[in-house]
Amino acid sequence: MTGSHESRANRAGIAVALVTSFLIVWTTIVRDDGQGMGNFGVIMAAMIGAFAALFRPAGMARTMMAVAVMQLLVGLAVATAPITAAVPDGVFKAWVSSSVFAALWLLSAAFFRSASRHNPVLAAD
Repeated sequence: MTGSHESRANRAGIAVALVTSFLIVWTTIVRDDGQGMGNFGVIMAAMIGAFAALFRPAGMARTMMAVAVMQLLVGLAVATAPITAAVPDGVFKAWVSSSVFAALWLLSAAFFRSASRHNPVLAAD
């Protein structure tokens, strides 16, 4: 039963990370406001972190936490950019989108953390 929970939690963490990445790409393409490079950098950091963690749940949890912080920093950079202030509600929209994506990264981290807690062998990476 423990292995089953670990497997489901791990798959859920992967699914949330993939959906978050897709949503970032999709919203960046739809908005086409020229500020998507920071968001693509967040996705690249998630991929590099996943490889560095060898896709193990404990390392993936730490990676997703770091990516959530990076997402908020990108949101801060976008919200304080002069071009964002020129767009009606630009600052608000930048903070909302960044916060939603950060929350999704944290949800992914929570699933990976749950997977690592239920498998002591994987938690020790």
